[in-house]
Amino acid sequence: MQASELADRIIEEAKQYMGTPYRRGGNGPKVFDCTGFTKFIFGKFGYQLGRTVPAQAGDGRELIGNLADLQKGDLLIFGARGNVRRQGHAGIFIGMDSTGTNFSFIHAAVHGGIMISNLKETYYKQRFLGARRILPDFLPDVADSTAVAVLDSLAGRFVPQVDTLLLSPADRRIILFADGTWALVDTAGVVAAPASRERILLAENGSWRAVPSSTVKIPDLKKPEPEPAKSGSMSKTTTAPPPPADGSAVYHTIVSGDTLYALARRYGTTVNNICTLNGITTKTTLRPGKKLRVR
Repeated sequence: MQASELADRIIEEAKQYMGTPYRRGGNGPKVFDCTGFTKFIFGKFGYQLGRTVPAQAGDGRELIGNLADLQKGDLLIFGARGNVRRQGHAGIFIGMDSTGTNFSFIHAAVHGGIMISNLKETYYKQRFLGARRILPDFLPDVADSTAVAVLDSLAGRFVPQVDTLLLSPADRRIILFADGTWALVDTAGVVAAPASRERILLAENGSWRAVPSSTVKIPDLKKPEPEPAKSGSMSKTTTAPPPPADGSAVYHTIVSGDTLYALARRYGTTVNNICTLNGITTKTTLRPGKKLRVR
């Protein structure tokens, strides 16, 4: 059985338990918690996972890249409710949508039990930490040399139009090779290799579309970022620079559960920059209601 077929079976098995209630410590099959569910499902196919989220974050193989590198059946790790940087939740990746920036996954949620959620939900988007590859890769990392040779020999060659195939100026044809590599044929009939990291999505009706790669990185879960201390002095070790006169400074009002690391990720900056802008350290306690300058 190919890895992709095994992944399909794992997802179909997981869907059999949709709606099963959540219960902390639940190992199934009548109640589950998040890691109880992932351990139960993968165990049915011979894969033994750890019982806690930190343990499962070390199972399988590390996966560093971007969202386009995820494959069906990957184990997803999310941050905890009280601390988005602490490994606290797990689910099973189902697939990307056509934008290449959002994916669906199945998991045991505290509210709703076994259900399918997606990354565009704010709660999960803020807490997505990374993924682990439990199953074999669907395709080898290095293309088969024979296929590469065929592609090289075709590059720049002319492929005549097929009489029964009518193409509009925006259409392109593709050539699929057995090892998963592919080439483009433009409307002039010229064969060329796809652009770097360009991917395609094939539909059952025979259509296809290019899928842009996401720039969201999947971190190495073996080396998580250190968590900020939960307590510390409010004294400032540096003097915060004055805000710009043009009023372009951006501020955030702290709410319960906010951390410097989560704010840096949300506003596309760094923890050190936030500390410098506010004259604080990573040990400073973030009190709800206080405003922090983030840019």
